[in-house]
Amino acid sequence: MTKLIMSFDEKVIQFFKYADKDNSNSISLDELVQVFRLCGDYRPECQIKELFKFIDTNNDNKVSLEELKTVLAKQPPKQKREFDLRAAFKEIDKDNSGSINIKELQEFLTKNGYDDDVKAVIAAADKNGDGVISFEEFVALIQ
Repeated sequence: MTKLIMSFDEKVIQFFKYADKDNSNSISLDELVQVFRLCGDYRPECQIKELFKFIDTNNDNKVSLEELKTVLAKQPPKQKREFDLRAAFKEIDKDNSGSINIKELQEFLTKNGYDDDVKAVIAAADKNGDGVISFEEFVALIQ
């Protein structure tokens, strides 16, 4: 069964492993952009590049796990909450589409011991009526 409550370090490690697509023990700018997109974050690439430069404290054009942990540990609670929400969203969005469909939500709820009416949850969260839950709709549902 998936652990529902992870420590901050566990979440950062999980994110790092997910982002490090080439298993180089570092995250490149391209990998960071890709993971942002997969998590439903479509901010301009120049903003992601600035974030990358901020995290890459030794200026070697790659982000190590330690660099990521150090920077994220200093973030205000609101930003940590967004990180947590993106991680939760990503866990449910198994097909990496940037949205949660009925099947993904059903699997997640069942796996974690909930028997909620999935269609009712989707209907309550799906503000634009497209039949799936976007990250923004997910955040609104959780808060």
